[in-house]
Amino acid sequence: MIDEVHSPPGAFRPGVDRHGTFARAARSLPQGALVVVDARVARLHPGVLPALQARAPRAIVKIAGGESAKTLNVLERVLIAGASVPRSGALVAVGGGTIGDLATVAAHLLKRGVALHQVPTTVLAAVDSSLGGKGAVHVSVRARAVKNLAGVFHSPVACWICPEFFTTLTEAQRREGAIEAWKMALTLDAKRAGDWARRPPALPRMVREARALKEAVCLADPYERTGLRQVLNFGHTFGHVIESLSRFRIRHGEAVGLGMLCALDVGRTLGLTPSALADDVEDLLLTRAHVRPRGDMARLFQRATPRELLSLLAADKKVDANGDLVMILLTSPGHTRAVPVAPARWRGCVEAWRRGVRP
Repeated sequence: MIDEVHSPPGAFRPGVDRHGTFARAARSLPQGALVVVDARVARLHPGVLPALQARAPRAIVKIAGGESAKTLNVLERVLIAGASVPRSGALVAVGGGTIGDLATVAAHLLKRGVALHQVPTTVLAAVDSSLGGKGAVHVSVRARAVKNLAGVFHSPVACWICPEFFTTLTEAQRREGAIEAWKMALTLDAKRAGDWARRPPALPRMVREARALKEAVCLADPYERTGLRQVLNFGHTFGHVIESLSRFRIRHGEAVGLGMLCALDVGRTLGLTPSALADDVEDLLLTRAHVRPRGDMARLFQRATPRELLSLLAADKKVDANGDLVMILLTSPGHTRAVPVAPARWRGCVEAWRRGVRP
């Protein structure tokens, strides 16, 4: 059990969730903090900046959200803005997953670690990235941005869930958050997945239940050292490749949805995912989570050269010392295995994906 009083900033601690309006959240945020806020959120919600300014921040850095925020150049801009923040200070992130990721890295590096407060403004960030303490930025390798190449673990002190922010999201943004929530139910809780399939939950309930599933995993394996937390990577191995190939025009949650189809295919090919289970899960993903069609994935893989795929996968943190992909594969409802997949096995699947069909 970590002593929260004496543990260093960013050390893992059980999540502290607070639900309410942003006006209420702002009154509890630390004074004199460095604030990183999504510029679009500030524009769509006029009360955000005045509420933050009332806390006498050292600086407020407005950044356009999206994958372009997760670069070393933008990270440097945030660190410079926080130069006067003491080590006992704090960084507040108000935005979606990309802002939260950037802020997590900045909080970890600034003065060797300051306290982090997360205010996720998208469903995706609320169900996933704002919980668990992982943050990362992209680094270009051979002129291609490699997703999350430089990253840290830095747990937030608290996370505010303010549903008012979800009202200005696009349908695509709400959908990608729901896809990540479905990922957790399908891999961690078969009963919950079945309940959701029969009666899809309202958004606030889905957020709470998905966060509870992820928190239980993170408590058991906070730094991904025992392998338990690897389950959260279901759909991410090829999901990250799809993001990079699309130059991030396909949103993270949508790419993970397609990546889950890839994982089902690989699992079926290896004989680890029963065909009936793969069919049922794919049907749920397409009809309930509204995952993109296989044709969208096919167009990206058709344009990718074998060398490009190898480069993207080799740069991914899920490749082992032998060059095999460590993929999370579904073995039964709510259960998964981490399996090394040799290049010869996944290359055969890529040929089918290029045609938009199952292997």
